[in-house]
Amino acid sequence: MAIIREESSEESDPGGSTGNGAIVDRFSRAKVIAIAAGARLLFYPTLAYNVLRNSMEDEFRWWDQVDEFLLLGAVPFRSDVILLKSAGVRGVVTLNEPFETLVDSSFYQEHGISHCVIPTRDYYFAPTVKDIRRAVNFIHEHALRDETTYVHCKAGRGRSTTVALCYLMEHRGLNPIDAFSYIRARRPRVLLASAQWEV
Repeated sequence: MAIIREESSEESDPGGSTGNGAIVDRFSRAKVIAIAAGARLLFYPTLAYNVLRNSMEDEFRWWDQVDEFLLLGAVPFRSDVILLKSAGVRGVVTLNEPFETLVDSSFYQEHGISHCVIPTRDYYFAPTVKDIRRAVNFIHEHALRDETTYVHCKAGRGRSTTVALCYLMEHRGLNPIDAFSYIRARRPRVLLASAQWEV
């Protein structure tokens, strides 16, 4: 099974500079650092909140099928891997930072599932265009073999929705608004930050 791993440019440059001489002011860098620290601090409390809602509310599903070969959802636990495999999943796109990842690539491999890892910060951040293209190609390659891909971030709302939306634009010819409406009809709690809309 394939493991695709590449550090995103956001990981290598916490200030978000473009490498073309752009200067990141101290406020922006401090804001990014504060958001990153907050994401770490809030990961387990918000994960517990999502688990609780999932157990109490029928409409608060851990994942939803948004296209024939595409599932969109929250960070999987190891026990979810068996369920995903039985649902036809043969590829997983992970848009979490390492501290948010609950299943390592070797566990997916043991179950015949390819893993595409795109570390992306939570709260207001988006994968790079290069990373989105890589994820969209990964999903499409599996779809051509009639295999389902599970795309996830922590809650299945923003980072993962960005990739799913771009997949629908590329392979269903939908514009961004229609693609978002299509996804939202299947997973009502999706929500994109401005940076995710921009990308």
